[in-house]
Amino acid sequence: MRLWLDEMIPGEVARQLRRLGHDVQAVQEPERRWACLEDAEQLETSVCEGRAIVSYNLRDFVPLSRQWAETGKVHMGIVLVHPRTVPPGEIGELVRRLAALLDAHPEDDALKADPPALLKPRLFLDANVLFASSSRP
Repeated sequence: MRLWLDEMIPGEVARQLRRLGHDVQAVQEPERRWACLEDAEQLETSVCEGRAIVSYNLRDFVPLSRQWAETGKVHMGIVLVHPRTVPPGEIGELVRRLAALLDAHPEDDALKADPPALLKPRLFLDANVLFASSSRP
């Protein structure tokens, strides 16, 4: 699986995951110019890149995933990190949990469901990282 880290995830997370051999891009990396994109635009861009998106933004991405499913749009998956269980400042812990997710689901389309259906969240990584996708009910 390949990941796109949104603006809420530090670029250092992507750098550490790449050092572990994972294909990860982050909006917050200096060479990127995507930090001003809206959530829907970031999801669109992650699809174009063939990547699941990672965010702390549960409030916006859960409804966005449902909207995509209802309209038949397919994305590569949305990994939602809960800030109470993996606080944004705990880069090492986030890297560890995302690396475990990537190791457990190496295939590019691991979180993709086709055809899309309504959101049915699944729990990963000891309920500290949530996955929301257009998975089958």
